[in-house]
Amino acid sequence: MHKIVGIMLLSLFAASSASAALVTLDGDNIVYVYETDDNVDALALFGAPDIVGDTVRFLSSTFRAESNNGEGAVTETANFIFKRVYSKDGADIANIEVTEFGDYEISGGDTAEADVLLTASSNVDLSDFTSGSDSFDAAGDSGGLMTWQMVAAVNPGAAFTFDANDLALSLQNTLRAVTDANGETAWIQKKLTLVASTIPVPAAVWLFGSALGLLGWLRRRAT
Repeated sequence: MHKIVGIMLLSLFAASSASAALVTLDGDNIVYVYETDDNVDALALFGAPDIVGDTVRFLSSTFRAESNNGEGAVTETANFIFKRVYSKDGADIANIEVTEFGDYEISGGDTAEADVLLTASSNVDLSDFTSGSDSFDAAGDSGGLMTWQMVAAVNPGAAFTFDANDLALSLQNTLRAVTDANGETAWIQKKLTLVASTIPVPAAVWLFGSALGLLGWLRRRAT
């Protein structure tokens, strides 16, 4: 009996471990790591990201809010969390920029809206954090299908007191469509990209460090 219970517990633990997967997106200079369990709702709306160079892309077309015939405000919100965003060479991360874009249509009035909040917090010292945001608002009949875009950015390298080479990143998104009368339609959808870059070590600093290293080697040789 004890063996059966033990086997059942091990099976449950294995199934739980399998579902809580860490996913690593290995860029040219930056590595992004997220956990699927932390992002179940966001993955349903954003889709799973991929990476090209150091650019993370979410290209799902399922992140959409739509209101019809006086339905009122229909809101879709998701928060995607990267547990770690770190540079391969240990350099500070200078800039992280999220560009959001999509299309929308308003027929008969009312509004279509989008908001983004980008927050970076240090994994080196928890007191370090910075955030950036942007919003898009359209009201009135759009006259057909229209496109929209907005950008939010943070610069951990400038904002953090301590090293900015290893951080957690939160990307909070909201879409909202509103109608208040029969015959009205409003919808908005989005896709987005995320780019991080590092602060390169200045050539003069590298040469100075190399010179010191060579001097130390020569002194050891002399002794």
